[in-house]
Amino acid sequence: MKLLFTLSGSSGSGKTTLLDLLSRDLAINISVSYTTREKREYEVDGLHYYFVSKDEFDSLINNDMFIEYENVHGDLYGTTKEEVEHYLSERKPLFLELDVKGALNLKKIYPEDVVSIFLSAPNFNELENRLIHRSSESEEEIEKRLSRFSEEENLKKEFDYTVINDNFESTFEELKKMILSMIKED
Repeated sequence: MKLLFTLSGSSGSGKTTLLDLLSRDLAINISVSYTTREKREYEVDGLHYYFVSKDEFDSLINNDMFIEYENVHGDLYGTTKEEVEHYLSERKPLFLELDVKGALNLKKIYPEDVVSIFLSAPNFNELENRLIHRSSESEEEIEKRLSRFSEEENLKKEFDYTVINDNFESTFEELKKMILSMIKED
């Protein structure tokens, strides 16, 4: 049975919203990453992320606390070894919303336990539209996020599954069916 499910893709692909709904619907835990980025208005520290300073993040790196961490758009994101190991030892499924490179790194570390899913927007224009309409980033931040689109799309072939989020409801159902079938493979 696979226990670690990574969901990755470009900013604006729908990862966070889908993951929140999937975790509620399937009663599966979501890993809470550490980040140095600014907290968005709707986010709760300890629920969406652990928001820390650059110095605190560096201290976690120096103390070898992360299983993976990445610099994404100038902000640091990381997943602790302790959290991943806890779920593996308890044999409980865990969702991880990770940067593309972070997901591929985790897959190398736990090849028998990770299912990697790449979530893609239908096209670049739709992705740009989504980022503009969610109104949580400045124009400069949106440009930074869009600049990674090609790199991220080129890495999707490294993932176990690619899902195009062109219709939220059908994408949700597709992911739900996929995950349920893998959880019950045991």
